[in-house]
Amino acid sequence: MTERVLAVDIGGTKILAGLVAADGTTAASEQVATPAREGPAAIIAAVVGLCQRLQGEHGPVSRCGVGTAGVVGKHGEITSATNHLTGWAGTMLQDRLAEALDMPVTVLNDVQAVGLCEAVLGAAKGHASALVLALGTGVGGAIVRNGRVERGAYGIAGSVGHHLSPVRRGRPCPCGGTDHLEAYASGTAMEAEYRARTGRSAGLRDIAALARSGDLVATAVIAEAADVLGAVIGSANNVIDADIVVVGGGVLALQDLLLPRARDAARREALGLSKAVEIVPAEFGTTACLIGAALAAWQGD
Repeated sequence: MTERVLAVDIGGTKILAGLVAADGTTAASEQVATPAREGPAAIIAAVVGLCQRLQGEHGPVSRCGVGTAGVVGKHGEITSATNHLTGWAGTMLQDRLAEALDMPVTVLNDVQAVGLCEAVLGAAKGHASALVLALGTGVGGAIVRNGRVERGAYGIAGSVGHHLSPVRRGRPCPCGGTDHLEAYASGTAMEAEYRARTGRSAGLRDIAALARSGDLVATAVIAEAADVLGAVIGSANNVIDADIVVVGGGVLALQDLLLPRARDAARREALGLSKAVEIVPAEFGTTACLIGAALAAWQGD
């Protein structure tokens, strides 16, 4: 029988766990709502419960990989986190799960897990290095070189969502900073900007539909986000020098409106031969974090 590992995706609204093979095949999975306001002990108990049920139904495994919201330190601890998960910062997640599950556990940030999935099995497969962005309610990023995530000294390598935007309108970023990429190119930011310009609330897909039908405000909101996204990608990759850039997340519903313009903006900021770096859509969707967490467990990082 093909060997599998436990993999867990801890998000702000749901916890997904599964048994995943080295080729990314998921044999079984279960999910529960995240007890986000109940504190770390409740979240860890939910994770352990899912993992124990999977093992009880499908047989024991020898290791576990976890992708989680929050910045993850060298020892699998949560060094910082937003208020989506109450009290999550400071949680010694790797140690607590390893003790509860009685097996080695590897913990990395959720977007780092997505990046690993895309680099090893997805849109960046075959490339020596990749910059991977996830655009959703926020903007996350990861760097993968030679099939391994670059975590950096403090676990924040690749966090281009907090790169300064070339547009400076004083927009607050959820991290506490101002005028970061996330404040312009996240789905939340685009919805807020459309509401500010029109006085009407609309979801991201509705804004996209309006833009496709010729609505000038919706078109302008998406165009600004694309320009900022591309400029930051081009500028960031002058430092990272990745072979390929992969963009995923829920905002990809707008990819026909967003990516062509973002590519043009990236070329304007890029140096030398990096002007030719491909910016491509992600191949994996909502299971990317789970699969990437499993790959990290296989690597034992």
